[in-house]
Amino acid sequence: MKTNVVMRSKNRELFGITIQQETKTGFLSLSDLQEAYDHARIIHGWNKKNITMILNSDENAERLYYLLNGRDLIKVNILSFIEEHKKSPAKTLKKYHAYKTTGARHTRKTWCDPYVWALVAMEMNPMLYATVVTWLTDKLILNRIEAGNFYVGLSKAMSSRWKPNFKQIAKGLNHIVFGRHETGILRDTATQEQLGELADLQKNLAFSIDMGYINSAEQLLSTMRKMWHKKWDK
Repeated sequence: MKTNVVMRSKNRELFGITIQQETKTGFLSLSDLQEAYDHARIIHGWNKKNITMILNSDENAERLYYLLNGRDLIKVNILSFIEEHKKSPAKTLKKYHAYKTTGARHTRKTWCDPYVWALVAMEMNPMLYATVVTWLTDKLILNRIEAGNFYVGLSKAMSSRWKPNFKQIAKGLNHIVFGRHETGILRDTATQEQLGELADLQKNLAFSIDMGYINSAEQLLSTMRKMWHKKWDK
């Protein structure tokens, strides 16, 4: 079962606030976005605004529809979606698996699909719009999702041929990319460059397995050890 880890890399800071992201769903924290906005609002004298205002606006209902429909998350027509949205924006987004809340009271956090998150962020303030565009353009978010997707591909390549020790493989991947293994820390705090390296590593190993260059768990581990020595044994 894939663990849903919350990533807190320093590369993910927006106005001094770390924007957390779940590894399993890819969801980004709207609560962190609100905190980042409130922090910047005090510094720059912006108007008070919150994420609920953005999600609830009629104008954004249409934007949300095309955003979700374009990614095949909904099958209803735009009029049906807008009617649902008018009744309850949060419930509508939850229905289409693009929004959720976790925790309770003081630990309560709101999360959403990364594309919805970007829409909300860019609607809050022109300066924040520019900052978010730059922040997203560095592919930090996409690299994290890509790294996770390639691990799924590597897992499938292994599982179709032998019974892999996933914990051992994950540990080996961390050692190659980061030089050490610490459960739940390294991938959460990885830089953009490390994530790119991790994605490429997993993609290349999956390709080698699919093409028959690696035919067993032992051969895979041997290949990974050679990679580690080539990078770190200097």
